[in-house]
Amino acid sequence: MALIEARGIVKHFPILGGLFKREVGRVHAVNGVDLSIDAGECVGLVGESGCGKSTLGKVLVRLYEPTDGQIIFDQKDISHLPYHALRPIKRDMQMIFQDPYGSLNPRMTIEDILGEVLRFHRIVPRNEISDRIDDLLERSGLRRDVRRKYPHEFSGGQRQRVGIARALAVEPRFILADEPVSALDVSIQAQILNLLTDLRESMNLTYLFVSHDLKVVQHFCDRVAIMYLGFIVEELPCDDLEGDVRHPYSRALLGALPIDDPDDRRERDVLEGDVPSPISLPRGCPFQARCPLVSSPCRETMPPLRPLGTNHAVACHAVEEGRS
Repeated sequence: MALIEARGIVKHFPILGGLFKREVGRVHAVNGVDLSIDAGECVGLVGESGCGKSTLGKVLVRLYEPTDGQIIFDQKDISHLPYHALRPIKRDMQMIFQDPYGSLNPRMTIEDILGEVLRFHRIVPRNEISDRIDDLLERSGLRRDVRRKYPHEFSGGQRQRVGIARALAVEPRFILADEPVSALDVSIQAQILNLLTDLRESMNLTYLFVSHDLKVVQHFCDRVAIMYLGFIVEELPCDDLEGDVRHPYSRALLGALPIDDPDDRRERDVLEGDVPSPISLPRGCPFQARCPLVSSPCRETMPPLRPLGTNHAVACHAVEEGRS
């Protein structure tokens, strides 16, 4: 059963200009996205920078208000709930940020950062807060004696562990991980991913894992949704990434990955041209200007995300016509 669903989610940001700061345009960040994540599942959200993946995640946890569409969490519509009604639900939805330093208050110790969350949400009685902080630090792979240190005294990987401990403090069910390892060294990335995997199994967590690295997503996630210019263009299980990718954009992303075998001389799909402006979306398929399989229907109508076998969906006219 789905824990969280996006139904036709749209998020536009107004562009203000002129003497009276009137709206002169809009940034079309997310454009009618449908996405469903089952309880206990880890779904990767992948795409180039600026494709709208982080914006979609922040809309789902209500850091951004949706322009249109519905957010269904645990079978309840939370799309436009007021703050007082949303507050208890927020305990079940937490976020791990990309920048582990910028997301922590530099003037607060780790003890204060974690204690503030526990007191605000009244997770445990005040006389148990200290023990609870020790437990959170241990779960996140940190020693108890770091509780009186400040964020600048930690490495990047340690700071991200503090961010994970803060997210776990309220015992959430769903976690938005917004590129949580992109700012870390490769060796530290593996440690953080292993920690997130262990926590998912021990606490039955559900993840939306935002990333631009298909290799990381393939290793960590169950299923992947690939975004381009605010649209999801393909969804499929991560086990099928190597052999069953169908959308030209998805194939180009795979082709851009480093190949481990130096003797592998396979031909790569290389993208040409620039991403269209999200202020003025093209008519028809958003990928048409860079697609090697473009045809007349691509320039006229936006292809819907259609099922293509079990747990696989693609939005592409060329795939529907058998040209891919």
